[in-house]
Amino acid sequence: MTLLKHTLLCALAVCSFTLPAFSQRNLEKPLSDSAIISLITASPGIQIYAHYGHSAIRVYDPGNRFDLVFNYGLFDFNSPNFLGRFITGQTDYVCGAFVYSDFLLEYQMENRSVTEQVINLTSAEKEAIWQALVKNIQPENRTYRYNFFFNNCATKPRDIIVSHLSGKVNYHWNGQYKSLRAEVHHFTEKHAWTQFGIDFLIGAQADAPATLNMQQFAPELLMQSFNKAVIVGDSGQIRPLVLETRQPVTIDPSLFEKNHNFPSPTLIMWMLFIAVSVSTFSEMRKGKVCHTLTAILYAIFGITGSIIAFLVLFSEHPTTHVNFLLLWQNPLHLIFAIGMIFAAFRKKWGGLYLSANFLLQLFALAGIAFFPQQLHPAMHPLLLIMLMRSAQGSWFYLKQVRK
Repeated sequence: MTLLKHTLLCALAVCSFTLPAFSQRNLEKPLSDSAIISLITASPGIQIYAHYGHSAIRVYDPGNRFDLVFNYGLFDFNSPNFLGRFITGQTDYVCGAFVYSDFLLEYQMENRSVTEQVINLTSAEKEAIWQALVKNIQPENRTYRYNFFFNNCATKPRDIIVSHLSGKVNYHWNGQYKSLRAEVHHFTEKHAWTQFGIDFLIGAQADAPATLNMQQFAPELLMQSFNKAVIVGDSGQIRPLVLETRQPVTIDPSLFEKNHNFPSPTLIMWMLFIAVSVSTFSEMRKGKVCHTLTAILYAIFGITGSIIAFLVLFSEHPTTHVNFLLLWQNPLHLIFAIGMIFAAFRKKWGGLYLSANFLLQLFALAGIAFFPQQLHPAMHPLLLIMLMRSAQGSWFYLKQVRK
């Protein structure tokens, strides 16, 4: 079933790229008076890229006999250097057009609900939005630089709709999340390891107060804000933004996939903390140090620190440029771990390095109370592990100095 589903979805994606030419040949004339334009919102899915749901724009024109969905969420895993470009925030997405019934099929197959909000538009506003959409799916215009928070499948439809209204949108709402991280946590609460990984990568900027405009990167939040919004015309006339809400696809609870009960990252990290604690206190009693364990731990945090440092310095992703995790996870740990292989390095530099890092890690631990960056609960035992191994190494180093 999964193979069939992905095969059909790939076929639909290919077909969507043939629609711009079809539209230009047959749909150049203005929309008829019976046309409607809607915001389409799909509920979150199981795949990591679907955790936040999806948005699109439907244009239904029975007078001109077409029913299309404009989708800004198309991407190609097989494009050159996709992974590298994704990591650096240089991912290009594509706007394509689907036949509405084909678009719904994807979400029916994935057992995800679809909500349609018919936008309350004048004929001139409908035509302006239509012309903008047709322009956006032309080969020279359909590719855009994706940005997870600020230029994605939800913000693009929002901007197309709002920017072509003859008036201003008043949402009468500030949203429901205090920060982008809080919003990410909401949509990944059933995907603990995904949430843990994201918290490694996004930094302090994700904890700054988030405006409603920022929160609308999530399709469901955009849908809720549209429900509350009104359009204030130039003459002061007020009309609701949403004329009607429908649900063409609903969720069938009997088809829900069973959740895999993997241990949470917080539980795993505390178990790791206990294991390292037992080893450390055993070493203290014997008066010996397991340099291998210290080297392995520092190598791991050197690797994660290198990823964080790369994102801080080189990535175009938003919210990655200030990350206080670098205080106790940084690329130098990897060099230190390699140096620990050599006895001369351990004797001359090992204790000094661990002592310096012990001070940094103490600062990082105290910083939980005042740094403008929320620490994932599973990172607390990891920081304590680093503190413990650094303290132990520093203690043995001081003993050697006193001798």
